[in-house]
Amino acid sequence: MKINSKEKGVWRYAEFYDEFIKSENRLNLNKKGTREIEIHKINKLLNINYLYFKREDENKTGSLKDRSLAYQISLAKQNNKKSLVISTSGNAGIAAAAYCREAKIKLLIFISPETEKEKIIEMQKYDPIIVKSKKAIRLANYLSAKYKIENLRPSVNDSSIEGFKSIAFEIFENLGEVEAIFTFTTSGSSFVGIGRAYKYLLENKEIKKIPKLYAVQGEAGKLGIKNTRRKKEILELIKLSGGNGIYVDEEKIEKAKNILEENNIFTSPEGQASFAAAVKANEKNKFKKVVCILSGKSRKDNGEINESKIFQAENFGEVDKIAELTDYFPPEKRINSI
Repeated sequence: MKINSKEKGVWRYAEFYDEFIKSENRLNLNKKGTREIEIHKINKLLNINYLYFKREDENKTGSLKDRSLAYQISLAKQNNKKSLVISTSGNAGIAAAAYCREAKIKLLIFISPETEKEKIIEMQKYDPIIVKSKKAIRLANYLSAKYKIENLRPSVNDSSIEGFKSIAFEIFENLGEVEAIFTFTTSGSSFVGIGRAYKYLLENKEIKKIPKLYAVQGEAGKLGIKNTRRKKEILELIKLSGGNGIYVDEEKIEKAKNILEENNIFTSPEGQASFAAAVKANEKNKFKKVVCILSGKSRKDNGEINESKIFQAENFGEVDKIAELTDYFPPEKRINSI
């Protein structure tokens, strides 16, 4: 496989992305890729020859979103963007804030009132503009459309898929061919990125077949979603690979969490669900070599939120006022009504 051995992380595979990012615009907070580790005690317990945990929780910003946002914001930098927006439940906001600070690009993050305290604290380390709203997604979409500001949210921004491709390329570079991959799936951006990368490897005769791709889902309303605009491609990739959609309940996730923590792996509920799905699928398939993607870290209470730096908004007018008060837009795009 053609890689740039002088580069680290997502940029080792820069030649494979849809848009070429010049070296001077490549943002990289990770000095290396993430590890694939196996724990013999767990392998023995599950009767799998090789089960590897892809430690995306070890990314600099704590989740696999580090990859997509590294690419997206590097592309924004190359295109001379001055401002960006994102709505997020947490991890994407953390990664976006970190890379926007690196790129010296203004970032406005919309979060819901239910966003975890620990994730808000982490976002605030990078000094973005944060707006809390029960209509976070809708208001971010409004701001993006009205002011022509790019929305980084992976579910609406297809460039996010490019950075996620690096997960598959990295697994192949480090482990060669594997039998199956389990990854938690919400909007499907990471799933599609992994699937497209493996299709590329297959078409270029680097592999004999695509590993079985398992789209993991958890309890409705807590983990995962039923509908995504990427649904058609997700189903096509599942069919092509011989994989499946796989659902795990809270009991199985809790058991997986206990096994992982007994072995000093502290990952997010999504990562726990992916491991639970691998356990469930293995009961029937008896895999020999599989990868379970631990998509994010388990964050501990590490201080207090600076509430004075968080705005509140529930309608378009309030968003316009925040944009004006924070000097978020250039003069020609500002609102003159306040």
